[in-house]
Amino acid sequence: MFGIRAFFYYNYLAFFRARGTHYRLTSKRIFALVVFLLIFIPTEILNWIGFGLDEIFFPKYRRQTVKTPVFIIGNPRSGTTFTHRLIEKDTDTFTTTTSWELLFAPSIIQRKFIWLLRDLLNLLKVPFKRTLDDINESISMDKRAHKIRLNGSEEDEHFLIHIWASAVLWPIYPIKETTLPHFFFDKMIPHDVRLKIIGFYKNMVQRHIYAHGGDKILLSKNPSFSGKIDTLLEVFPDARFIDLVRDPFECMPSMMNYMSSGWKVFGSPLEPYPYKEEFYEVMNHYYLYPAEYFQDKEEVCTFVKYDELVADTDEVIIDLYQWMGLPLSEKFEAILEQETDQQRTYRSKHEYDLAEMGLTKEAIVNAFSEVFQYYEFESNEFELPERPAWQRKGWRQNWKKRRQLRREKRHLRRQKRRSRRKNIPPAPPATVNPQ
Repeated sequence: MFGIRAFFYYNYLAFFRARGTHYRLTSKRIFALVVFLLIFIPTEILNWIGFGLDEIFFPKYRRQTVKTPVFIIGNPRSGTTFTHRLIEKDTDTFTTTTSWELLFAPSIIQRKFIWLLRDLLNLLKVPFKRTLDDINESISMDKRAHKIRLNGSEEDEHFLIHIWASAVLWPIYPIKETTLPHFFFDKMIPHDVRLKIIGFYKNMVQRHIYAHGGDKILLSKNPSFSGKIDTLLEVFPDARFIDLVRDPFECMPSMMNYMSSGWKVFGSPLEPYPYKEEFYEVMNHYYLYPAEYFQDKEEVCTFVKYDELVADTDEVIIDLYQWMGLPLSEKFEAILEQETDQQRTYRSKHEYDLAEMGLTKEAIVNAFSEVFQYYEFESNEFELPERPAWQRKGWRQNWKKRRQLRREKRHLRRQKRRSRRKNIPPAPPATVNPQ
């Protein structure tokens, strides 16, 4: 079983080399680890039995094609979840993974058994949904942020927990020498190991698509895939990427708050917001690595700024569909219009105290100076250093040109919509000449 050695090594470090670390063995930490392992080990035994039974009862899944999968990437807290949960409503086109499928029923046979059980309970009028809602309400670490639901869509990087090769293990096992390299996957994991890991991920995706009828496009959302783009394209050569980017002034404290919530569930770190320096590096990598990698691959990846997504939700999604070459059904267009109206009235309740987190605006600007320059985020009163060489190769101008062209198209679409409503011919759009 690929990954079993890593499983034992992580737990050896967690139980016997934890003194003086953020994952030190307090009574709370021991309790959390024991409960996790008591759930994980028997569940994983059942999962691998299910994988074996799939080979007997559903061997055709191995011929399942994974056509033009769509990967939503970007830093955590940058709008990836919002984009994912909006596009996934187009159920005629896309399929995405849910928490229960990822963790408790990754095999085809497990899912078919659970679907059968659900139908039976519904037939017997057992309050299955109410029980599920109660469970969902109790499991979210931070109810103001990314809500976790058993039947809700979730990051399919969780598939990689089954081979103990995932960045999502970080809140439970925040061990720098073992877990942190998975955030810098393409750079720090050997090529043959990378191919094994993403090969396993593809196998899981084939099972998922096969179980859901075999005719849908995979819609995947994983911030951690921002560090896996080269390997993903090697395994899925026709993949497309949507990269969300958000101002570091907003993204960094939001991410630190969310990660801190996870660490406090599974242990007692030495400080309330640990690993700041490490996550400066991770976030910088997630901003700049895709920007550099996709500089001449506009047909493979498109970048979306968080502010534009929030201010112009429907137009941004229409842009994405046109870029992907996908039709926009009337049903989904109606959903999109309704979601956009709701978004315009939404006001975030998140407020973060930078000083409490040990952050300052000046430190954020210094840590993300290249990010502020490339994406043209406002750095307030702080001066930015001269642009590095890789930003003087023309792709900052290309990024700016593409954004301006998208604005022109949105402006034209808005005018056409208003004209259809008022039955007035639209005026020609103003042309913006990129500098």
